[in-house]
This record gives sequence, C-alpha cells and structure tokens, in this order.
Amino acid sequence: MDRPTARPADPGGTAATPDTSALRNDSPPEHGPRVNLRLQQKRLTHLRLLEATVKVFTEKSFVDARMEDIAQAAGVTRATVYAHFPGKAEIIDALVERVYTLMEEAYAELAALPRWTQAGVRAWLDDAETRWRDMAPIRRVTNAAAPTALRSVDAGRAQYVKAHERYVGLLISPSDRWRGADPAEAGQRALMAVLQTESFFSAWIAVGWPLATADPLRLLADSLCHILAPAMREDDE
Repeated sequence: MDRPTARPADPGGTAATPDTSALRNDSPPEHGPRVNLRLQQKRLTHLRLLEATVKVFTEKSFVDARMEDIAQAAGVTRATVYAHFPGKAEIIDALVERVYTLMEEAYAELAALPRWTQAGVRAWLDDAETRWRDMAPIRRVTNAAAPTALRSVDAGRAQYVKAHERYVGLLISPSDRWRGADPAEAGQRALMAVLQTESFFSAWIAVGWPLATADPLRLLADSLCHILAPAMREDDE
C-alpha cells in the first residue's frame, strides 16, 4: 500500500481529459561526460512518470490509483517508479513544482521583452494561453488529489510564496524599466499582474468558465497594461 506523506499545496484546477504536453517541455540535453547523459536519461524518465501520473489520476482517484498503474502507463517497472518517488504524494509534489516551473518560464518570457507595449503584452498573452492550456491537466490532477494526500500547510505556503517571489523578481527587473517608480509599488504591481493572469487563466482554462466575449485576452491585456502602467511604453516609441 502506498504511504501518503506530507506535501505542499497545489495551484488549483478541476478534472478533465489530460493533455500532458507541458510535461514534455524538457530542456536541451546536457553536454559533457557519460554521467551527464545518465542524469539526462533520469530526468527524461522522471518527466515520463509525471506524464503517466496525469493520465492515471485523470482516470482514477488518488486513493484508488496504484504505483503499479503509473508504472504500466509509463511502460516501466514498478521498481523504476519507486526509484524516483517513494509514494504517490511525492509524485503530486513533483507535479505541483512542475506547474510553478512552467509559470516561471512564462513570466521570464514577459520579463525578457525589451519594452512592454500594449502589442507586446498582448502577444505574450497569446503565448501564455497556450502554455496554460498545456499545464491545465496537471493542475486539475493536483487539485483533485489535494483533499486526500496529506500535506503541510506551512510547506505549501512556503512553496507558493517562494515561487511568486521569483515571478515578481523577474517582472521588476531591470529597475530602470519602471522609470523611477517606488520599488514597493513596482513589486505590488508586478504581483497584481501575476495574480490576475493566474486567476483569469485558471478560471477560463483549467475550470472551463464560459466566456461570451469574442476576444477574452483583449480585456486581460488592457487590465495588465493598466496595472503595469509605470513600466509601459507606447507601441510607436
């Protein structure tokens, strides 16, 4: 019997048919001696197991799913699963961390824009929508498992805060982007932009909230540009 262990809080979502492409968004292979190749193979197996977990947990509850089910879905042995994860709760932990990593990659892309303009923010949202759709199945699975898997509230809070501090740090750098705005205000505006983006995409994509507007991202772009106003530039500047 798999032993649930303490795990942090997940980012949220509801059940649906999985699209696990977000779990295949792997970094390029490492270069170097044979040991690096083994590490790369281990990482690929790790991601393969996470992808299999999303499929299994979409079909079965956290309680009913077995490590054997995950092994079968991944096409590996049960021993391989246990070599990566002591139990199901640790797999959920890894899925939660995967979501945070994917979101950090999204905000890094926004931060990397030379200038923030209305057109630039809108283009970023188009790409971000694709990323959120890729990660939505993971969010649904972690949310469904949360009531059953034991977790530490303090650890979950710490994980959430640490991740969002990274997001804010990305958006407030470089400081000259904010044209002399008070650093505290810049930090709050960055946090508000992050939270609005996450909450909107979570409701619209992960939960499936129906929207009647022809272009849902237009209003979101307008709102984000207002929040980030001190750091925005005109499109023709």
